[in-house]
Amino acid sequence: MRVNMSHPVRQFLVAFIPVAVVIIAVAYAFMDLRRNAQVTQITTAERTNLHQLSGFMAAETATSINQLRGLIREEDVRSAINSPSPGTMTSLQSAFLTMARSNLSIQQIRWIDEKGIERARVMRDGEHLSVADDKDLRDTSDQGYFNATKSLLEGEMYVSDFDFILAHGQGDLFTTPTLQVATPVYENGGQERGIVIINIAMQYLLDTLRIAQETNTGTSYALLNSNGYGLSTSEQQDQIGLQTDYPGIEFSGQYPVAWGHISNSDTGTAELDDGLWIWDRLTTEDIIRRLIFAGSVSDVDIPSIHMGNLSLKLVAHKTVQSLNLLHQQELARMTTIPGALLLLAAYAWGLVYFLRGQTIKRQADIEVAHATAREKHMERLKELEERFHLLVEASSVGMVVADADGNIIMSNSAAENMLGYEKEQLTGMNVDQLLPPTKRSLHARMRSGFMRNPAARSMGQGRKLEALIADGSRIPVEVGLNPFRDHGKTVVLASIIDLSK
Repeated sequence: MRVNMSHPVRQFLVAFIPVAVVIIAVAYAFMDLRRNAQVTQITTAERTNLHQLSGFMAAETATSINQLRGLIREEDVRSAINSPSPGTMTSLQSAFLTMARSNLSIQQIRWIDEKGIERARVMRDGEHLSVADDKDLRDTSDQGYFNATKSLLEGEMYVSDFDFILAHGQGDLFTTPTLQVATPVYENGGQERGIVIINIAMQYLLDTLRIAQETNTGTSYALLNSNGYGLSTSEQQDQIGLQTDYPGIEFSGQYPVAWGHISNSDTGTAELDDGLWIWDRLTTEDIIRRLIFAGSVSDVDIPSIHMGNLSLKLVAHKTVQSLNLLHQQELARMTTIPGALLLLAAYAWGLVYFLRGQTIKRQADIEVAHATAREKHMERLKELEERFHLLVEASSVGMVVADADGNIIMSNSAAENMLGYEKEQLTGMNVDQLLPPTKRSLHARMRSGFMRNPAARSMGQGRKLEALIADGSRIPVEVGLNPFRDHGKTVVLASIIDLSK
């Protein structure tokens, strides 16, 4: 006898199809939420890169500003400005050379008189420093940096826009990303005597972008100025140094739609036809002012800084292919659901067994997802810590990181060389040991007070600070303190500048 199976099949389909539709809809909604969470994670990571890059760029610029302020107060420099002669000019050039040796980021130091004529220029060619001959000195009276600085009052500082400037390297001319820092100079009687200007090489910014590129496949980076030009990690940037025209990218022309979004806001994200764009403005100006404030002994000693048109944005571009890969990974996870439902339908003739099996499977999926998320989170934390170590090590400013008890947990080569210690020999020492014995007790109390109310400032504000180096001698230093949170604990990044040079 033929059995009519239509009725039980119809009942099963009536019960199964709505549940299946709900499960698939929830799964796709979960997939979308997961994808949004991944986009948020990418955005957060790139903004972390931005803040680190901004801080190190500002530290480099603030160091050069402080060095320039000290340079124009030196007696040899003042004598040449007041009364130029072959003897005083030789002394001025020696002062310029000494400063350039102390800061490897300096490409040029120049004194330009009140008429815009270069009177002295020291240049870096690779590791070699040289003084320009009189016949090679130029008229710069038509340059924007000269006129902008000449209009300032005594003691005020000018910082140029991020730009590409011709420099020397191994005997050849090449273009390098550069910032210019300048200040007007006057005779003792108040007569204008032109400006002193420093060119600071920002090549390490490109190196930092390359490191980020290597550790984040599928993402490209660009550092843009306000006109939409800048550095990129794309293949065209490999030609830097081999051409004399503008070596960066004309971003506004290559990506007009993305530039329309980026140019209209300081920070944001936009998912366009060509991928995901994440951008933020470098807060370099704010950090420079805080670092200058931290290194000043009084409010009167803080210079007025004119940033010119300095406005930089760091842009991260996640390609369509990488975003699609994330989407496909989520879809791959979803293919197990129809198979699981069919397998359960074949064996599950009762609703109780179906729900029981589904509950067990979902619980297992949740546990696996949590385990995977924890693993990725730990890997990301390790990656960020390694990047932070690379950036600290790349800085020419001496830096140490200490915990709340003053124990040094990290230092860079600049700090170790300054203080006369071997690599990683500072790790585990207490910062109090870097001060003369008579100052340690007071410093420990000041450090405890600072940790109760941590804020970016100089721990030696208003006093002369000395550091005790490894051989027992002492050097005068400036110390800037910048607290931050690391794994839920407050630690302090100390920037140390050697004033003896």
